[in-house]
Amino acid sequence: MGEAIAKECVALGANYFAGVCINLLRHPSWGRAQEAYGEDQFMTGKYGAALTRGLQKYGVISCPKHYYMNSIENLRFSVSANADEETLRDVYLYHFEECFRAGAGSVMSAYNKVNGTYCGENKEVFDHLKDLGFEGFSISDFVWGVHDGPESVKAGLDIEMPMTMKRGKKLIKAVQDGTLKEEELDEHCVNIIATLLRFQNLYRAQGYKKDVVACEAHTRLARKALEEGIVLLKNDGCLPISDPAKKIALVGRFADEKVIGDHGSSMVHPPYIVTQAEGISTAFQKVFISPNDDIEACTKAAEEADVIVCVLGNDYRDEGEFVTNSNPKLVTGGDRKSLRLHDDEVALIHAMKQTGKPLVVIFYSGSAVITEEWAEDADAILYAGYPGMEGGHVLADVLTGKVNPSGKLPFTVAKDEKDYPDFPYTDEKDQSVDYGYYHGYALFEKEGIEPEYPFGFGLSYTTFAYADAAAQKEGDKIRVSCKVRNTGERYGEEAVLVFVGSNIPGKPHKLLKGFTRVALQPGEEKEAVIMIDKQDLRLYDPQADAMIIPEDVTLYVGKNVQDAEQTVLRAE
Repeated sequence: MGEAIAKECVALGANYFAGVCINLLRHPSWGRAQEAYGEDQFMTGKYGAALTRGLQKYGVISCPKHYYMNSIENLRFSVSANADEETLRDVYLYHFEECFRAGAGSVMSAYNKVNGTYCGENKEVFDHLKDLGFEGFSISDFVWGVHDGPESVKAGLDIEMPMTMKRGKKLIKAVQDGTLKEEELDEHCVNIIATLLRFQNLYRAQGYKKDVVACEAHTRLARKALEEGIVLLKNDGCLPISDPAKKIALVGRFADEKVIGDHGSSMVHPPYIVTQAEGISTAFQKVFISPNDDIEACTKAAEEADVIVCVLGNDYRDEGEFVTNSNPKLVTGGDRKSLRLHDDEVALIHAMKQTGKPLVVIFYSGSAVITEEWAEDADAILYAGYPGMEGGHVLADVLTGKVNPSGKLPFTVAKDEKDYPDFPYTDEKDQSVDYGYYHGYALFEKEGIEPEYPFGFGLSYTTFAYADAAAQKEGDKIRVSCKVRNTGERYGEEAVLVFVGSNIPGKPHKLLKGFTRVALQPGEEKEAVIMIDKQDLRLYDPQADAMIIPEDVTLYVGKNVQDAEQTVLRAE
């Protein structure tokens, strides 16, 4: 994906990608969850590093953001996210370090405060960059990311974006009156120029033209991303619908809407978007479409059909980057005040259940949606995230079985909102939020909370059996392996997850430290191998004020965080 983005950047004359968004999903209410990778720092770090390598392979500078502890949207300009050093090192800095190890040429500071001081002029924040091995230049978040120009220079910020607002003449005056030394400014200039020189020749060597933008190879990639990422949460046997003669009632507010995500800084403009109505209409001979939540109209469509497909969830009006102006009607995005579907959507699901027809629910969202009030009504549930420009085609292929869903949840879905950490839902400015050491599946396991769907959960149209799990030390790595057999009747792909427990009091019971994907024909068996780098096992020791590698670890292998508890290993 990084390579595809880079090629299109080059074709359009850009040498800088103001991503990679790697903020942790501490709480699923965060409006910009769709831009990030999920709740786990290891997974986020590996994905962010991969995207960084893909971008920079073609000379486009990667910019991991928002550095750091940015996971509240509506109050992002004033909230203080507070954490101790152990929490910072173990939870909120690992994924940034992974991107820096991959060579990220820049980093973007966050709007929020950390421990009471704005990130853009927080010396502690920039001092951590040195500890993490960062070599590049830093930029502020755009427009409102700097409050005190001279202080931002002293702290370590190189560039104010996207224009000079709080710096410029103020820096000249600060040098003239002795507040700043010229040498301090020179250091920042060197950071910028040295990084640009490092990427200049590689960028100029690329010859991509505008015809690469949304080219066939990239649209195939868009399809592949959804094919491998869509998550099957429930299936009582109504999927797949392999008979094209089956009559489909396609209902819900997103049945024929072009929904691909946020209208904030992650907004994109593809040349076309395939809606669910367009995609599903090509897969089945008769499709009765009622693209709204009008129960009477949807019931009428359902009466004509063999199967009901209900498409609903969130869009840019429900979540995303908080964008506002003087007209309240133009406010979009922001944090979700509720993790549940809209009341009229829940009512529609209940009404469709009453028809007695098989009911498939597909929902869009950037992160977790509480399903307990309607899940029993559905015969099948698919989480589609935001399906992208080829979404309608892919969802049709999933419904018919041409594509066997194989995605796994990158976050924990709770039974109740109260099971997640505290989140500031009010709009009172200058709030202070304590970011505890535990969140996501680590918190659920620590507190003994049973989730609705655990981290890593995802079903398939086939079944898989694991056997002969083993772990062995090989130099600075641990080799974890297990045999995976397709015990069903369909081709399928399975993501194998490895979690590691440090056995250190006060640290999580287990954390994700490896994953791989295996593709299997019916009856086929393969060995899945995951190499774990011991550097990825490091944890912060408050007594030593240093990162240490635990000597004694326990390994867990499985389909998701709960299933992995069944296979406990020690490295021989």
